[in-house]
Amino acid sequence: MRIGLFTDTYRPSINGIVYVVDITRKHLESMGHEVFIFCPAEGVRLDREEFDDDHIIRFRSMKGVFFDDYNLSLFFPAVELRRIKDMNLDVIQFFTPSQVGLMGVYAAQKTGAVLVAQHSTDLSQYIKHYPAVVPGLLMIAMTLPMTFRFHGQDVRELMRLYKPRRVVADWGQDIVESLIAMIYSRCDAVIALSQKSQKQLDSWRNEYWFDVTTIPTGINALRKPTAAQVDIFKSAHGIAKKDEVILYAGRLSAEKNLDLLIPMIKKVVRQRPNARLLYVGDFDYRATLEQMARDSGVSDRITFTGALPREDLGVAYASADIFAFPSLTDTQGLVLHEAAHAGLPFVIVDRYVSEVVRDGENGFVARNNPAHFAECVIKLLENKKLAAHFSEASKQLARMYGEYSQTKKLEIIYQEALASRTQTKK
Repeated sequence: MRIGLFTDTYRPSINGIVYVVDITRKHLESMGHEVFIFCPAEGVRLDREEFDDDHIIRFRSMKGVFFDDYNLSLFFPAVELRRIKDMNLDVIQFFTPSQVGLMGVYAAQKTGAVLVAQHSTDLSQYIKHYPAVVPGLLMIAMTLPMTFRFHGQDVRELMRLYKPRRVVADWGQDIVESLIAMIYSRCDAVIALSQKSQKQLDSWRNEYWFDVTTIPTGINALRKPTAAQVDIFKSAHGIAKKDEVILYAGRLSAEKNLDLLIPMIKKVVRQRPNARLLYVGDFDYRATLEQMARDSGVSDRITFTGALPREDLGVAYASADIFAFPSLTDTQGLVLHEAAHAGLPFVIVDRYVSEVVRDGENGFVARNNPAHFAECVIKLLENKKLAAHFSEASKQLARMYGEYSQTKKLEIIYQEALASRTQTKK
């Protein structure tokens, strides 16, 4: 098969969607398929060395139009459609329902390629933290009649969405849910990444129907660090041998609920004075978290390492005793899979965010408050036998979701959709 992956975020940006796109491409190619990635360039120039891969098609873009981590792509759909038609794509999969993603939808409608959506981002939750995105959503809504054929129901729904609401965040959520349902109803298949995404999409199918299949992204174990590498990492970040490390790894952004962890560690150190909170990652919320840490009275028990290359994250996992994940906006959390491979027990808030974290089996699901989160952490730190049992369970669960086997499930979705198309034509 010739497959096009359409995403509004890609390298040099570093985030979960980028990793998922790379994993998907790598293993589809290993199965013998030819894969093209359609994505924004970092700016308007297209002649930089990293663009030498002729299977990565980039569109000029402007950075930070709606928020810092967003690239507004600049292209003419008619021109790009001619180029895509020449590629004879059998399958188009999109990971983001924005400009590049909608270009994929448009191309599939015009070429007859199988269209697959992957629900990668909980946009309805992001709206709460980025209400400035609402004008962008309305702009996207305006382009939909040019993206696919509209019906009377679509026109009525679009007119309803343009009616302003008193609370902008609520208006934004309504727009997101309706637009995504409208777009996904045009797809041959929709992929959810977790039970959370499945439940969310099921709740959005009021006016529009689409089938949803849950396929978590597979993750392989990171390279295991040596004892010397772990010692160097701990020494570099002031982590003593006796410290009990509670780790968060990922983007430091407001929507991740990360401020919960600082009052949490303040409660934990009252009973476990050697406990240390370790933030591994970076982004625009880091400065706020650092100020909260300074004001907490336990700043000496909170460490910020900054961002680490993914291939070096293994040393951070090996330095930790517990993985803490308070996010309520993630659709699956790839770091949870990585941490499970490393044998870490978990404390999370969102019960349905990942298939590799199960309450009472390899971690605890805490209520969304610092006191109960701290209670769960202390329970694991005090009970080494329980922590060891959870650690082994994490490794076993992680092995169930390898990269190749999960991508193979995606390939089957493609094949079934293509077969259905062929049968329909007959």
